Amino acid sequence: MRLINSTVKVLLMLSMVLAMSATAMAKTTIIMEYPYPDLFDKVHGPILEQFKAVEPDIEVKVRTKYQSYEDGTKTMLRSAMTNSLPDVTFQGISSVRVMKDKGIAQPLDAFIAQEKDFGASGFNDAMYQTCRFDDKVYGLPFAVSLPITYYNMTLARKAGYTEETLPKTWDEVYEYARKVEAATGEGGFFYNWCESGFWQLQALVFADGGSFMDAGEKKVLLDSPTGIKALQTLRDMVARGHMRQDYRWNTGSTDFYAGKLGLLVATSSILQNVKKSIGGRFELKTHFFPGLREGSRLPVGGNAAIMVARDPEKQRAVWKFIKFWCGVEGATVMASNTGYMAPNKNAAAALKASLEKDPNQMTVYRQQPFMAGWYAFPGKNGLKITEVIYNAMEKVITTDASPKEVASDVNKRVQRLVP
Repeated sequence: MRLINSTVKVLLMLSMVLAMSATAMAKTTIIMEYPYPDLFDKVHGPILEQFKAVEPDIEVKVRTKYQSYEDGTKTMLRSAMTNSLPDVTFQGISSVRVMKDKGIAQPLDAFIAQEKDFGASGFNDAMYQTCRFDDKVYGLPFAVSLPITYYNMTLARKAGYTEETLPKTWDEVYEYARKVEAATGEGGFFYNWCESGFWQLQALVFADGGSFMDAGEKKVLLDSPTGIKALQTLRDMVARGHMRQDYRWNTGSTDFYAGKLGLLVATSSILQNVKKSIGGRFELKTHFFPGLREGSRLPVGGNAAIMVARDPEKQRAVWKFIKFWCGVEGATVMASNTGYMAPNKNAAAALKASLEKDPNQMTVYRQQPFMAGWYAFPGKNGLKITEVIYNAMEKVITTDASPKEVASDVNKRVQRLVP
């Protein structure tokens, strides 16, 4: 009898081991990569735990964390050359076109078409438009932002300002900066011109009603009146607003967090980090991007989830991943822990009550009527074009070169790089 019992126990243990092995074999493993770990570690971690609970047969492994959107795009292009691409990547919205042109991003239309009541889940055409090229959808936006202003109201009040009298135009910003300097001895402001994908130059051009190419995307318009004016505005920030020429993100943001600057213009996505970094040293107030008027637009920043996997089984798992991350569950975690907006309309509705309690977080939502796409030039030279434009912006800020001459030169360079 003991022998029989022992045999039964062994058989039971073997069956359990086999069952566990079968379960492990049934799992589909997908590799993900994402940018800006300082912002998104606290986002992707909690979402991943929630995803595990609802999709236990899908194992998600984080491989590379990009330090910036450009770093993410370069990493993907290198991985494509070495046949070591991930299964899903989060790329800056301006890089989706590059991923599509390079044949890396896989279209999602067939998956979207199979979904029933997808619109009722908060997914709508506005989400698809940010990643739609040649009538196909190559990603879903996960986190979106707009440029806003961050005011040190402690310094502003010393300079004679109230929340109602904060600057609305760039001329008023320059005056504000000079008054803050005179009244407090601190610096005026920093415009984070070096944000990814010449995003802040786009903000200046779009706010003034301009474009980067003509309607047929054949002629580059950096030397148009709005293009020249945008570069002139960068020069005026230094010449008239006394912005330091050597400011980059690390130095400019550090001074703002320390209470040594009256104003910071940057992405709304960093709001929670700004609050944490300030630590109560001064009163913070967010405000509209300067110079907005009827007809103005602002480029939507942020990143999108892109399917890279080609294997059908992997693709099915990645689609479940993308739906979850860009759906109510993922978007709610993302928006609650950053200053990004939730593209999913159901998530935005669920967050409305908590958002309305924080006027600083509501600023970006009040700018939604100005939202426009984050422009990406056509063709396969997107990264090179970004470099060329970035160098032109830096030249205008750090030298005495004529903005008009710089605009003419950069226009010729970019024209040669587009198809």
